[in-house]
Amino acid sequence: MTIDDAPEELAAPIREFWPPEEWDNAANISQLESGWQWDAENDTTDQEHPCGSVIGARDGVEITAEHSIGYFQINACNYPDWNPGHFFNARQNAGTAHALWVERGWQPWFFSAQQLGLLS
Repeated sequence: MTIDDAPEELAAPIREFWPPEEWDNAANISQLESGWQWDAENDTTDQEHPCGSVIGARDGVEITAEHSIGYFQINACNYPDWNPGHFFNARQNAGTAHALWVERGWQPWFFSAQQLGLLS
């Protein structure tokens, strides 16, 4: 898939934030993470498993409790002082994803990036 296949409300901030050579990668990461559903939400936290608690493993990688939201499945647990509802906004979600990408490359989306061959 390419950036042109993504919903326009997502494609526009991807084009705004990422360099052109990363547009398709960003679009593909978001598609794998959320199926391009703006309202995708994965909340695995509960009273016994607060944010960051180990809840399992996949391919030898620990999986922790999370509350991930929106196109890029931004983990609201990492932003405790922010209103998690803001991550449902496509531009806020993509902008936060871009900030993560600047700091850590595609690592924050480990399994999706691995599937796409974006991790060394």
